[in-house]
Amino acid sequence: MALISLCVCYAFIGTIIFNVSNESASSTNKNNMIHLLGKYESEILIKINEYLTLSKVYRYLIFTQNATITENDFNSISENLINNNIAIKSLQLAPNGFVKFAYPKKGNESVYIDLFTDEKRKQDAFYARDNKVSMMSEPLDLFQGGSGLIIRTPVFVGNKFQDFWGFSIVVLNIESFIKTISLNELSVDGFNYKLSFIEKSSNKNKMISESSEAALSNTVEHQFSVLNQCWVLSVNSKDNWINPIEYKYKVYLLVFFIVAMCVISYMFLNLLEKKKEMYKLSHIDSLTGLYNRRSFDEKFSSLFKTSILLFSDLDGFKKVNDIYGHEVGDLLLIEIAKRIRLIVGKRGYVFRLGGDEFSIILRDTLDLDLDIFKNDIINSISEPITIDDVSLNIGISIGYSLYPNDGLDKENLIRVADKRMYKIKFNNSK
Repeated sequence: MALISLCVCYAFIGTIIFNVSNESASSTNKNNMIHLLGKYESEILIKINEYLTLSKVYRYLIFTQNATITENDFNSISENLINNNIAIKSLQLAPNGFVKFAYPKKGNESVYIDLFTDEKRKQDAFYARDNKVSMMSEPLDLFQGGSGLIIRTPVFVGNKFQDFWGFSIVVLNIESFIKTISLNELSVDGFNYKLSFIEKSSNKNKMISESSEAALSNTVEHQFSVLNQCWVLSVNSKDNWINPIEYKYKVYLLVFFIVAMCVISYMFLNLLEKKKEMYKLSHIDSLTGLYNRRSFDEKFSSLFKTSILLFSDLDGFKKVNDIYGHEVGDLLLIEIAKRIRLIVGKRGYVFRLGGDEFSIILRDTLDLDLDIFKNDIINSISEPITIDDVSLNIGISIGYSLYPNDGLDKENLIRVADKRMYKIKFNNSK
């Protein structure tokens, strides 16, 4: 039972250590992921700045050409800018806010609108013009089809660039834009991600791209600004932020720890049991279960100055052995040992020194009347003892000694107690 309890305890402790270790590993991996998400933020911002730079190319050309640009010049420049750039859906110019030029023309037939009157675009258009800053729209449905991002750079000309000319516009296809970023590495490495933006009108997250439609739990989130927009990259681990190989080894270690500790405990308990058995063999009388002479010598050596010593010998025991045999004599000794131990209780220790000789070391002597105590033992032993339907009557002789009245060392105290016992035994035999 003790071994089972220890094994359960080891399993409990091992599980706690296992869980704490996993939580620590999970926390470390999450912190590492937070730093890694900064890499994706940098990628996105670098790409957006590239497209922002493209939009500013037209601003420079318009300024150098006295606020004019021809459609042929626009198409020629746009063709070079858009070449091999899969993310760009369209390049546009909107003098006074009205989209006049769009490249390529094919697929952009519906983009020629007034930005200041279009419900989905006018708020950003006014803000960009009035604050002279480039703006990026929230992802929206494009006239060309699909979902996209629109970067609008206001163009100012004239003295000190105070006169609003219009907008230089870069339209990005979101799906193609995401492919230019290495977000797919997260999926390959065993992570799920969701890239979203915070919609200003509702203050809710709206999806831009995701590796899985399933809701993510236990995520690491990284929020960052993309021009005037706030984007959020959320990532969770398919393995709950714990390396599968590391987790497997920890399971092996947990099992090894529990098994090893159980084996060690078994060996230790077995050793204790053997030690108890050896102690019992060397310190306990095998017949009566009382302490033996070896125990008496050890205990009395340390207790003789603070205790009372009693020596006793049975009267008439030899006669019982001679008439009924040693088997009955042994049973008689067992019963006598029980009676003496019952009277002594927690006051002290009872010993069988050999044959029919018993000794008592009384430690608790407070309020003790020694004569009454001895008479209790004598009266208890004198009561008939029935063994195998035979009623036996036996007596006991008791001698005592007390430090320092009867001696200053244990040898003298033993000699005095033994002498008094034999004196009483001699008187009882008359």
